[in-house]
Formats: sequence, C-alpha cells, structure tokens
Amino acid sequence: MAKSSLDSVQQNIPLEVEWRAFELRPQGGPPMDPAYRKRIEEGWPRVQAMGREFGVEMKSHRFGVNTRPAHRAYKIVQHLAPEQADAFNTAIYRAYFEEDQDIGDAEVLVALAESLNIDGAALRERLEAGEALEEVVAEEEMAYMSGISGVPAQVFMDKYLVSGVRPPEYIEAVVEQIREQEGV
Repeated sequence: MAKSSLDSVQQNIPLEVEWRAFELRPQGGPPMDPAYRKRIEEGWPRVQAMGREFGVEMKSHRFGVNTRPAHRAYKIVQHLAPEQADAFNTAIYRAYFEEDQDIGDAEVLVALAESLNIDGAALRERLEAGEALEEVVAEEEMAYMSGISGVPAQVFMDKYLVSGVRPPEYIEAVVEQIREQEGV
C-alpha cells in the first residue's frame, strides 16, 4: 500500500528517503485564521478522495494535535529499533489519519511501538527524559528557514523543494529532471 505519491514513486524509482520533523501548527503558535480553517474543512472531502486513491481511508483532520511527541518518538525508535523505524512511521500515520488517535499522547505512541514489538517502556522513558527534542526542534527550524510552510514537502538533494500534494507522475518527472541536471 502506498500512502502518498512519494511512496508510489519509490515503487518505480529507488529513492533514499529521510523523514524529518515539521509541525504544521506548532503548539504555542498563533491561532489558525478562521477563514483558513474553513477552507481546510471545506477541502477535506477532496483530501479524503486523494487518500482513497492510495488505499488510505482518512478519517481525521484534527486541529490542535501536538505532533512533536510523535516526531520525537520516531527519532527515538530510529535508535531503539532501527529496523522497525519505517513501520513505526507508518503506524503513526495510520493512527492519526485512519484511526483518529491523538499522536501527541505518549501512551498512544507507546502502544504503537509495542504493537510492532518495540520496547514501549524504553520509548516512554526516553520521551519523559526529553530525548530527541533538540534534534526535532533543529529539523523544524531548518524546514522553516528553507521556506517550507506546508505538508507534504519533499526536498531533493537538499536543494530542490516540491511542496504540496502532487501526483506520482509529477514527482517522477521532477526526480528525472534533477537526475539529468545533477548527472546522477
């Protein structure tokens, strides 16, 4: 199952993907403009339809979820169980979009880890200790400085930004163009 255009592209073109933290609406940030929120709500059926194209039944578009714990948990799992990191990332995605769970809740993240035979107690302990916070904040700051303001966003070779939902064919064309330009 592909959950995004990038996943679909990876089925045709081998790409090394590094997931980095980005909070669309960070806690403590300014409140969402009501007109913007209304546009999101009105566009949600279109987003759900796009999700169905990838076999994803998107239920949630929660507002105000603190996603930083999920970003930190992913970074921690990369060290705790690197072979399970991609599966954990997918589990977080599904928990949020398909199961409408609060991925800002440490207990939800621990349960997801345990469902993949990852040491949930170790994850909880490291989350409580503040592990990976600096790394996540640094990635978020880098994203903001790079001009990223929405999701999804892909950065190829640390210099080519593709922002917004794009069909797989668009991303494949971008990848091929970059490969030609860079001689890769």
